[in-house]
Amino acid sequence: MDKSEIKILVVDDEEHTRLGYAEVLKLEGYNVDAAENGLEGLKFAKNKSYDVIVTDLRMPEMDGAQFIENLRKFDKEVKVVVITAFGSFKSYKHLTSLGAVEYINKPVRAKDLKEAITKVLSL
Repeated sequence: MDKSEIKILVVDDEEHTRLGYAEVLKLEGYNVDAAENGLEGLKFAKNKSYDVIVTDLRMPEMDGAQFIENLRKFDKEVKVVVITAFGSFKSYKHLTSLGAVEYINKPVRAKDLKEAITKVLSL
């Protein structure tokens, strides 16, 4: 599959982070959209079928875990990568039980993000 056919959604409330992740993935050739919070991310996901969703864990209004729980009500297949600066074994276990397939601790380098996307796409 050509990378331009792979659809990725980035969900992060921090604009510079969201746009940075999206730019890294676009430069790799992926088809990337970006949402500024979980509610907007759910709207994107309801209107377009994504192969991978990259979401921040801590966001106002709806955190990454709540986002995944709501996402799973209508999409059980999309692969989810969670990025957090507040990682713990407990949150890792909870997020993987919700279907997150990759968990990355901040700070995230471009190389880390690209490797995580390659890894989840190979699953």
